[in-house]
Amino acid sequence: MILRVTLPWAKTSELSANSRLHWRKRAKLVKAQRRVTDALAREAGWHKARIPADAELRMTLIYCPPSTVTTVDDDNVVTANKGARDALAAVLRIDDGRIKLQEPIRGERCKAGAVIVEVEVV
Repeated sequence: MILRVTLPWAKTSELSANSRLHWRKRAKLVKAQRRVTDALAREAGWHKARIPADAELRMTLIYCPPSTVTTVDDDNVVTANKGARDALAAVLRIDDGRIKLQEPIRGERCKAGAVIVEVEVV
């Protein structure tokens, strides 16, 4: 079974590990990211998925940077979407430590940018 959801582009400049945002502002951004991710995952039916206790989960991030961004670092895409990964694990009712993150894949550029998340249940 493969679960898929398309998320809005996370501002990697503000949510990356290299960001120097004040912790309160960063927490506010992460909270908003989690809220949006939760709503989109539920809309896609992720909350109905039944994940066996012994199943392996592989998550792939396919990032489609916005046309306004000149360069994107894979590491920053992963860290900028940590709140989204936590929200997806919560929707699936699993510990996020069970999810094995695969190498991020660069997709085609799109106007507003997007991150396509695929979780394969093995």
